[in-house]
Amino acid sequence: MAALAATGPGVPFLIGVRHHAPSLAAALPAMLDAAAPDILLVELPAEFQPWLGWLAHEETEAPVALAAVPADGSGPGAAGERGPAFYPFADFSPELVALRWAARNGVPAVACDLPLADRAWAGRGTDTPAPAPGADPVPGPAEGRGLSDALRSRLTGRDGDDLWDRLVEALAPGSTPEALRRAALLTGWALRHEAEARGGVPDTDLVREACMRRHVAEALASGRRPAVVVGAFHTPALLPYAADDGPAPAAEAPETALAAQAQAPEAPEALEGPQAPEAAEAPGRAAASGPGTDGRVHAAAGTATCTVSLVPYTYPLLDSRSGYPAGIRDPEWQHTVLDAAGDPAALHEALVRTAVRVCAALREQGHPYGPADGREVVRVAGDLARLRGLPAPGRGELL
Repeated sequence: MAALAATGPGVPFLIGVRHHAPSLAAALPAMLDAAAPDILLVELPAEFQPWLGWLAHEETEAPVALAAVPADGSGPGAAGERGPAFYPFADFSPELVALRWAARNGVPAVACDLPLADRAWAGRGTDTPAPAPGADPVPGPAEGRGLSDALRSRLTGRDGDDLWDRLVEALAPGSTPEALRRAALLTGWALRHEAEARGGVPDTDLVREACMRRHVAEALASGRRPAVVVGAFHTPALLPYAADDGPAPAAEAPETALAAQAQAPEAPEALEGPQAPEAAEAPGRAAASGPGTDGRVHAAAGTATCTVSLVPYTYPLLDSRSGYPAGIRDPEWQHTVLDAAGDPAALHEALVRTAVRVCAALREQGHPYGPADGREVVRVAGDLARLRGLPAPGRGELL
């Protein structure tokens, strides 16, 4: 654990995340301010590199999504075999918060995940969607109770309870950003430990992690200190001694990936687009292929061609009940947690407002819910939080 949370020269600053984690998203700018990295590595496929500036642009309003669709489904490469990939973002998505921080502070950002065109993705099968950033693999079945089962039982006693929510989100109010970072890294370590004990980490994830590790190694070798924002499950694999990597997969080095931004789609005349990196950032390297006039991205020679788009999205579609694998329950509530920014008093006020809204909606449906019912919801949620030793009520106490 000490190695995961290590800071200082010569080591990456690891930030383990889950996609759509509002408390972590609120604390992430302070983490990055304290770390002051020279480069930001984010768990996104290489094909999205030319679009990072647009995603972080001050006039891009979340929720939005990056979509990659094979331009020719019959072509070679995993993208042609697997179909489209979809990556939604909300204001409380840590990856989006990190990219916005990088844009504000002039820190180059690199998509460090395996290109979607790499054949390693095909190992998941054609019916399995490409994972969203921060979506941790689910351990396979095994006899007996695993580490995460034991933790869930000790924390709440409820089978299937959200381990991340109990270890990270629920304990976040009043915590320091560094304490929150360490809690997230610990949760990722626990999930990975269980996966390794229950049949091992999927081969596709091992290949992806080798790609991420090489981005980290190249950044360190060039004298830059990277901040690495990836799914917490992957962070133990990004330590320098995690694996003895063989030949690198078809991924772009950080400098090459940065140069690709220069070929992103031109900004409309009425809108000043993201600035392309200076040529000096990629000395002696050819720029990676970016979108051409038809919006296609060629990830590498001999691989499939993707059409990448930045599209609007909605909160109902972000909800895990919509079928989105890395979704989150009740995105509107999650946004109130982001706005509370770790303040227990602000989170309590958000609980009061939410209880009032729920009662009003029930009255509109003909149910007899009044102010007394809303007050009782707040009281019971607060009592549950105190019984559970939590600094403030959260979604688990409200519902």
